[in-house]
Amino acid sequence: MKAPIQSGALLPLVNQLRACPSEDSSFSEKLLLESWERFKHTGWERGTDPVPAVMAGLILHDEQVARLLNVAERAQLLALGTVALERYQEKTNPPNKLGKTIAASLKEII
Repeated sequence: MKAPIQSGALLPLVNQLRACPSEDSSFSEKLLLESWERFKHTGWERGTDPVPAVMAGLILHDEQVARLLNVAERAQLLALGTVALERYQEKTNPPNKLGKTIAASLKEII
């Protein structure tokens, strides 16, 4: 049986833990998959100009298309893609799991 806690005694700590990056659930793998599905149906068809997102993806994916940019431009695009991937991984698998666990435990007992 859980010991009764003074009402609101841990509330400030819970609020601080909720504010930590591990509580940010605004981005998820589901959101990325939904975005991917929308991206696949951009409406780009043969004979029409591709949208910039398609070009960026093809440049990162294919060496032949990558020749549209010079070496420095490709490096910049790849660096931005790498930053975006790192941020995605931080959002979907936050490094502060302990804070998230503590916040969930405290939420149960309050």
